[in-house]
Amino acid sequence: MDPYKRWGLAVMAVAVVLFAVAALRISPLWSGPALPAGATRLTLTTAAPHLVPAMGCALALLGPVLVATAGDELIMASVETGETVKVIWPSGWAAWRLDGQAELVDRNGTVVAREGDVIHDRFGGGTGNGDGFHVCEFGS
Repeated sequence: MDPYKRWGLAVMAVAVVLFAVAALRISPLWSGPALPAGATRLTLTTAAPHLVPAMGCALALLGPVLVATAGDELIMASVETGETVKVIWPSGWAAWRLDGQAELVDRNGTVVAREGDVIHDRFGGGTGNGDGFHVCEFGS
């Protein structure tokens, strides 16, 4: 086989592998992190799963909001008014209570915030069809 063809095939193979890894990392189609041992799942409003994340994002910031719980639901409350702020988190994000502490977790299993934390100007996004603040998947 011609050395240039072999080199070209090798470059294409590497590109395919890199694309697959990137797709698995950012695709909101996947279900998110597994529930840790001893944790109980909390209800969290998330966007519907889709194959490719939205590339655009409104230019608003979420916050300041207090991470809290209401029964078995993780909620955000306005620091200024105390009223519940409806937030739609990206697909695959989760919430659970572990050792008595509620946690908000991203798709990769990283704890983003805990009950009692105040989120201030950390997440970008914007309002959707009047249904709440949609957290952007990029730039947050």
